[in-house]
Amino acid sequence: MKNKAKFIYDFNKLCQIIYRKKNNIIVFQTDIISSSISYKLNGQYVANKILLEIEKFFFSKTILFPAFSNDFVRKKYDIKLSKANTGIIPNIAISSGRYFRSESPLHSFLVKGKKLEEIKKLKQTTTWGQGSVFNWLYNNNALWVSLNLNLNRGCAIHHMAEEKAKVPYRFYKLFRGKLFNNGKYEKDVFEKKYSYYKKYYKKLNYDKWPSIMRHNRDFEKIIINKGLFANISTAKKIVDRSYIFYKKNPYGSINLKK
Repeated sequence: MKNKAKFIYDFNKLCQIIYRKKNNIIVFQTDIISSSISYKLNGQYVANKILLEIEKFFFSKTILFPAFSNDFVRKKYDIKLSKANTGIIPNIAISSGRYFRSESPLHSFLVKGKKLEEIKKLKQTTTWGQGSVFNWLYNNNALWVSLNLNLNRGCAIHHMAEEKAKVPYRFYKLFRGKLFNNGKYEKDVFEKKYSYYKKYYKKLNYDKWPSIMRHNRDFEKIIINKGLFANISTAKKIVDRSYIFYKKNPYGSINLKK
């Protein structure tokens, strides 16, 4: 019981710091492993508690969780049944039925809060382009919270800068498939994504671009302890700084050495 109480107390402390940033739109990209190990708690318990505490603490905000899925690559995507590859917390949120899942079959978000109706009206041209949730987050300068994740693993919106800068190791690819909702076929859909060429897959290295964020002090690292921390910055800063990085270094996230 002491471990549980300590974890909840510490997580609320983290939430208080984030809340004081006064952003009305907050994205949580999450991982629970370090917290589960550090506090010696079951992962399912940690994930459930984090989700519930976020919902309680930020009930007056609009909150989002990335819920990306690989299912559409296999030509079939289900809004309710396709698992997220972004961790246990988004999958608990999907199962809860308390969240709207945005339409992008490849890079959907789970959404709850006051701005939900705006997101429902979005019609994306590309995954990270005009009309996408990513672009909406950028235009509204949302706060991006990488919970228990460093920027190289927990900052998916930075890929928007790769498209803006037209990095040469990616190209526009059209994905087509069928959209289902809880097992029921709805329609044929497609998504246009600025995808990487297969030949670069094993050379991708996203450890370098955060250097420009550190240099300009454009993110804040909140450390409660080794098992509970967050890297936070606004969507606009992340994309704008990353864009500068990629314009100067078009192959900046590729290991070109043989």
